[in-house]
Amino acid sequence: MKQKSLNRWNATAAYAMLQIGCWGMYAIVLTFASNVLYAYGFSDSRISLLLGICAAISLVLQLALAELTSRCPRIKVWGLLVLLGAVMVFSNMVVRLTNVPDWLAIGCFGIACMLIQTLPSWTNAIGMDSIKRGSPANYSIARGMGSLGYSILAYITGMLVRGYGFRMVPTVAMMCASGLAIAAIWYHFAGERNLTDVEPVQRNGEKNTNFLTRYPKFTLFLLCSVALQYSHNLIGNFMYQIMLTKNGGPAEQGIASSICALVELPVMFFFPLLMRRMRCDKWVRLASICVGVKTVGILLSSTPYGVYIAQASQMVGYGLYTISSVNYAEMVVGRGESIRAQTYLGATCTVGNLLALSTGGVICQYLGAQAMVLAALVLAIAGGATILLTAEKTKDF
Repeated sequence: MKQKSLNRWNATAAYAMLQIGCWGMYAIVLTFASNVLYAYGFSDSRISLLLGICAAISLVLQLALAELTSRCPRIKVWGLLVLLGAVMVFSNMVVRLTNVPDWLAIGCFGIACMLIQTLPSWTNAIGMDSIKRGSPANYSIARGMGSLGYSILAYITGMLVRGYGFRMVPTVAMMCASGLAIAAIWYHFAGERNLTDVEPVQRNGEKNTNFLTRYPKFTLFLLCSVALQYSHNLIGNFMYQIMLTKNGGPAEQGIASSICALVELPVMFFFPLLMRRMRCDKWVRLASICVGVKTVGILLSSTPYGVYIAQASQMVGYGLYTISSVNYAEMVVGRGESIRAQTYLGATCTVGNLLALSTGGVICQYLGAQAMVLAALVLAIAGGATILLTAEKTKDF
């Protein structure tokens, strides 16, 4: 019994470090992408163009790798995560150097931004797939630690950028990417090695059908998730522009980003208990319709403090949606489909990022940050209302 407990905590600690590495990279690089690109003379619309291209390439890479890993079992997710971490260390190291040409630094920063957007899919996929095959890791605790890591790193990065300039972004990112690669190796040995592989179970007549065709209701859920991710990423990726209109700066930007991740912790840690009270699909419905609450608060606020209060509503909105949707995806697909389900769900984040990064800067430059927040509200209402009406009923916990 004692050995079993040690194995459980070892696997959970490894997976928690992997989640911290994943969401920490988001907090450091994508949240502060505008700060870095402003330093290279980019306008808001050019920032949108560059980051939109990165997101588009990331989406194609993500889906291609998902199919490759499904067809070639010898390619392991943990190995891909180690490779991604190593490339991001190198890319951020180039951005950190002061004597490299601007085009090279910008290109390497773009590579980092592109690869970061593949991380949630693979991080969730390796965890949920291994847990379904018998891994002792606790997803809820690990994902909560990921939000805590996001919160701490967003706050620290904001303070460092204010005090020492934009090159603090790649500096902190290098350390985080190194931790990600180490965590992937650790989790492989602590949480998934020697587990029995599960073959996908296909029903009669479905052998050659596409994954999305087999699960039409889940496909509709994914489309709605794109709208919610679009809304969320408009706010998260352009928080600097929002803060400038509220008389704030990089430090306030970091605090606001930190708050939204910090308030997610209760629902992340206690989601298994929440599912004992109510089915997963009901939590997904509730979370989806509450995603827009934050945008209303930001629209009405006139100071950074008002934005802070609005960010706190993420507990019952995007934070709850994040963990409930991962569990929901696991419940509505068949055995052996975990990696594909989590990859497609993660791809909605990438698509949302692609749309947000491609349009957010343009809206800010020509219509203003308030107009961008209003657009985020409309998207949140559309996506949330559709999920509220169409989510599949899941089994009790």
